[in-house]
Amino acid sequence: MRSKPHFFMESKYFAELLGAFAGDGWMSKGSTGVSLFITGNPKDEKEYYDARIKFLFKKVFQINVSPKSFSYWGTYGICVGKKAVTEKIISSGMPIEKKCNKVTVSPSIVSDPQLHTSFIRGLFDTDGCIYFKKSYNFNASKWQKQKRHRPVIQFKTVSQKLAEQIQQILFIQDLKFNIYKERPYNGNYAPYALRLEGKENAKKFFATIRPKNKKHLDKFYLWRSQGFY
Repeated sequence: MRSKPHFFMESKYFAELLGAFAGDGWMSKGSTGVSLFITGNPKDEKEYYDARIKFLFKKVFQINVSPKSFSYWGTYGICVGKKAVTEKIISSGMPIEKKCNKVTVSPSIVSDPQLHTSFIRGLFDTDGCIYFKKSYNFNASKWQKQKRHRPVIQFKTVSQKLAEQIQQILFIQDLKFNIYKERPYNGNYAPYALRLEGKENAKKFFATIRPKNKKHLDKFYLWRSQGFY
């Protein structure tokens, strides 16, 4: 019988994996069954897939995945067709085929605050971003108007329910994100952007969520070291 701490850690890893799937994953049904994909940008995310995503699958499903390039899409990531994997993802509430406007946070995660940061970590690592703004207000100094010094943490999704759930989960962590509905692009769904601005807010977000994707960490630590990006 597994000990409770071990089961809890497995649940945290699964919550993080579900967050990664909600961000950059999908499932497709073919003649041989269901295949699960999670992919990202080969330019700056290979290390994340080679290390963190591979680690999560090993911890949750006790399998070794081999991230690879998908030249057709110009992406890099994993494809898994094991029934035990896809069934567990589906049973958590994740949809098959087009999920962009249907994806939500699993009820088991919503109801367990101890899993909130793990889910947000997976989501932010795959589909979130941190960027930096100059100051344009009248009282800003010359340096503030010239340097991108003000951090912004952002998530984007076309699922209104997911946007609202993320906002609620982060509010529990005292991270007060605002939601903005943006205009649809090229005939697609209108996305919802969640943003958190400010230096202390960015520090608190990284301390609370503890992202694992090097592309986010590199930006954050460069900003911390020199005050701008």
